[in-house]
Amino acid sequence: MSGVGMSGMTMSGIGMSGVGMSGMTMSGIGMSGIGMMSGVGFSASAPSIRPRQFWLVADAELIVYGATEPDAVVTIGGRPVQLNSDGTFRFQMSFQDGVIDFPIFAIAADGEQHRAVHLKFERETPDRHTNTKEEAIPEWVMS
Repeated sequence: MSGVGMSGMTMSGIGMSGVGMSGMTMSGIGMSGIGMMSGVGFSASAPSIRPRQFWLVADAELIVYGATEPDAVVTIGGRPVQLNSDGTFRFQMSFQDGVIDFPIFAIAADGEQHRAVHLKFERETPDRHTNTKEEAIPEWVMS
């Protein structure tokens, strides 16, 4: 591959003469002969190649919160939720791929009134290329 350069390197190219970009120069010898890779030379030290372990962890949590009368009974998905003294509540869970269907009901302490909301959440992870730090393996990179 002729005529390709990186910052700080000098390379001979195909048919390029006197082109300079960010400290690199290219001089051409044309497309003579059969050789497709001709005249590659480094004016700086060669890049070092070293192993590196790289990792990424990413996920999501779902937080459902709200408030009602402090003496009401609240359920989320059929499970009772503990209310704070001011009637607020907070429910937190891991949010994995799929559908989470949460009917939320509040019933007044005397049972005569109720309120409801139905929340539905859907998560899809179309692409995942992750690993934990413990699962990281050495990969060779140039620096």
